Amino acid sequence: MELKPSDLAPNYRAILETCEPYLVSYPGNYGALDLEPFGLRIKRERLYTATTLASRGVVDGLHVLDAATFGGQEMLMPRWVLFDCGEFPGIVFGFGKRARDLSPRLRDRYRVGPPASDDAFVPLSMWVAIRCAEEGAWFGHNLSSANVMGEPHDALPGLATITKVFGVKLARSSKQYGATQWKSGSLALHLKLGEMHVLSAYTPAHTHAETLAYRVDVDDVRLVQSLQPGYAPAATQGERVLAADDVEGMHALHDALERGERWTVIRAEARGPQAQLVHLVRG
Repeated sequence: MELKPSDLAPNYRAILETCEPYLVSYPGNYGALDLEPFGLRIKRERLYTATTLASRGVVDGLHVLDAATFGGQEMLMPRWVLFDCGEFPGIVFGFGKRARDLSPRLRDRYRVGPPASDDAFVPLSMWVAIRCAEEGAWFGHNLSSANVMGEPHDALPGLATITKVFGVKLARSSKQYGATQWKSGSLALHLKLGEMHVLSAYTPAHTHAETLAYRVDVDDVRLVQSLQPGYAPAATQGERVLAADDVEGMHALHDALERGERWTVIRAEARGPQAQLVHLVRG
């Protein structure tokens, strides 16, 4: 299926018209991937291999993104983690621009100074995904966007969403596993891929125990619709509504899961910064 810029809402159209897609992965993985997701071709010069020195600038940019997004959450990735988990066995997919097309402030954040580095490619978003042994399954490890850096001149609304939608398509993923915090604003984004089945509601194995593990059964129709003009998530009321700071409620839901009940997230209702209500239904 091909998606043209004219098929998309204006904010997503602007991203495709002003940014380039890129991929970091070991070339041995290419045969399992769709290097033209939705018809969007990744240029040869934007296919990076982290085992080559030529990729160093892009990899440095990925760590700038990671620090801006997760540095304050005790989840900053050491360089070896990104290499071992994403850049070599999995994928790092996103969109970027040449340094000359960025504001001086954002260039400074990425430490790409003019004028010698005007042609340097700067990754502005990334979705890191790890292949699972299960056929068609990937674990979404990290989703980041330069919009978190708060530079209005460089803002690209919807950058994280379009990165994940095209990344899932590139991975040929039919199931996307992940882990995120109940308070995370990315919950609503993940729901654009398909139904989100809760695997754990309280996860002490994670740095942040108030984390849910989930599986999304990828729905191509929903992927496309989420990028089109007029898209709005359903406002369905859940059978169960969990506040993002309700640790007791997380325990109760987790106990229900361990008893064999099945629950699916259908909506995340924002109630201010890091505050939301999560609506769930059985099944």
